[in-house]
Amino acid sequence: MQSSNLEHIINNTAFEIVDKKILGKNEIDKLLGVLTNDGVYAMWVYACDKLELKFKKDKDELRDTKIFKLLEKISILDKFVTKELDYDGLVEKIDKLTKEIEELKNKIKNESISENNKQELKKTIENLESKRNQQLNDYFINLSQNLDNLLFLKNLLERVLVYARYHAKAMED
Repeated sequence: MQSSNLEHIINNTAFEIVDKKILGKNEIDKLLGVLTNDGVYAMWVYACDKLELKFKKDKDELRDTKIFKLLEKISILDKFVTKELDYDGLVEKIDKLTKEIEELKNKIKNESISENNKQELKKTIENLESKRNQQLNDYFINLSQNLDNLLFLKNLLERVLVYARYHAKAMED
């Protein structure tokens, strides 16, 4: 595959979204509607909600979730936009934060810890969860700093989702 051929990447990404069952036809239609009407960040927030963002304890399980499969496809398109979405690095960071959170939650379950220490651990967990969410959303928030990049990615995502919609429809028939 020639990485410099944008049209090929768009076509292949759309095909894989349907073929690998990353998104169903209904999900594609809804994401496309939100993207078209409200923009890239709104689509991302909607996807996180509707594709049930759940942080898994293992990074391989995390990569298998719909939202992270979609994010991986977005990172492929980003190579033509900002070149700032490091998918593998992001998965590593989120995996590390998730493990820290789980470790602290297990400490709280330990009955020998004082109530003050439990409260401190809960605050630390909240901070780590906030940091994890921030890591996940930073790319989409920062994207809006450059209107050309934002509009270009929006255009790419619209084309991918439209092609995926057609592919999904063809697969139904």
